[in-house]
Amino acid sequence: MAAASPLRNLEDEVLCSICLDFLRDPVTIDCGHVFCYHCIIKVCESSRQPLNCSLCKAAFKKENMRHVWQMASLVENIWRMKVDEERQPREERPPEQKAAKLCGRHLEKLHYYCKDDQQILCVMCRESREHRHHAAVLLEKAAQPYRGKILNHLKVLKGDRDRIQNFQSTGEDEIQALLDPSDILSRYPRKKFWIEKPISPAIKKRAEEFSDKLASLEKGLRGFHGKLMRDLEYKTMKIILNSQTANGYLSVSPNGKSMIFTGLWMNKYQHGQRFDPEPAVLGSNGFTWGKVYWEVKVNRIWWGAEEEEEAMRYRGGARGVFGSSYFSGFLGITDEYGSPGYRNENEELEEENGLWSKFCIVGVARESVVRRGFLNFTPEEGFWTLQLSSAGVCVCTGSDPFQILSYCPRMIGVALDYDGGKVTFTNARTQEFIYEFSSSFTGRIFPFLWLNCMRSRLTLRP
Repeated sequence: MAAASPLRNLEDEVLCSICLDFLRDPVTIDCGHVFCYHCIIKVCESSRQPLNCSLCKAAFKKENMRHVWQMASLVENIWRMKVDEERQPREERPPEQKAAKLCGRHLEKLHYYCKDDQQILCVMCRESREHRHHAAVLLEKAAQPYRGKILNHLKVLKGDRDRIQNFQSTGEDEIQALLDPSDILSRYPRKKFWIEKPISPAIKKRAEEFSDKLASLEKGLRGFHGKLMRDLEYKTMKIILNSQTANGYLSVSPNGKSMIFTGLWMNKYQHGQRFDPEPAVLGSNGFTWGKVYWEVKVNRIWWGAEEEEEAMRYRGGARGVFGSSYFSGFLGITDEYGSPGYRNENEELEEENGLWSKFCIVGVARESVVRRGFLNFTPEEGFWTLQLSSAGVCVCTGSDPFQILSYCPRMIGVALDYDGGKVTFTNARTQEFIYEFSSSFTGRIFPFLWLNCMRSRLTLRP
């Protein structure tokens, strides 16, 4: 193991043994040990008499505490040396520093977890105005409740994977036994098999059944593999819509999980963060790090229950694998009312004639996107989205959209990898891959929905 750097040794000498961070306003007690002033005060307030040092257990008196101004100056100098060293090019840093994860704003180690904002903080972030009054705990303490759950979940998933792999292996062996040429030739001489005796209908039927089972098994295995990779790498988030960003023609359910396009201007007051005239809305929580996942159910009332399956069968399916009582909850809605500039059922004719007309958009958007005027849904403008219609799925990465699916999935999975710069879309029902954006994110990234068609709704899951 490589020896620690001299700066690392100095850092260890100026750490408070209570908060495990750099000494702030250091004070010394009767035994000579040094602590942060606020840390030792908390010990004094929470402990009974007599007071004992947390390091040597020697008794001390609160009134004998003395500030160590020279130590405060030393801590500040060491901190400045640390900042200067972290600003060096990454390839010039020692190996132990390359592996360390530091705060992008203050270049400090990440010690704390903010429960209110669900963010990892350094000591300076914790003391900032933004997080000062939030509930923050050490990372080790925050992780403890989840370790057992994660390990149990991994154990279950690995068991499911092993069972499916065994099932696949058994199925392949049975199919090979059925279709083995040498076995067939041994039972049926070549001349009689090809000329005198046709293939038995029972054998044909059994071969077709095994072929269908194998196709179903492969599809299930792809879906399980995609779900396994997603559950291991991503955190499934419960997304709530921010009604204050919703366009006036959109009605958001009271629980913030669903929305519909009403055709009526539902909001009397215009918030500065509301989209206008685009029928769009953002999620209530934004993300600045980590890997998160959620799903969007796309529902149009005239869709049949088997429409997606029929579309996949006759119009082509997705490729690859990813590693109504509802309306009673809204007031003032009428299906006969149309709004200029938005779609109704008659506009379905445009799609049948080959013109692309989106009815909803699903994905993510940067917090700083323009809220006024008509939008261009491209990554350059801060949008990473899929555009959906009854004709299929379209992606817009430049001046013109291009079609990637000839059918519209009923459930879209959205996976955001902020640090990796990726947004991946899947068919959430089959776990099949649809499309992936690669980008470099800055600022907060929010869930984004857009809907401009009557008799339709979008629902967030879970």
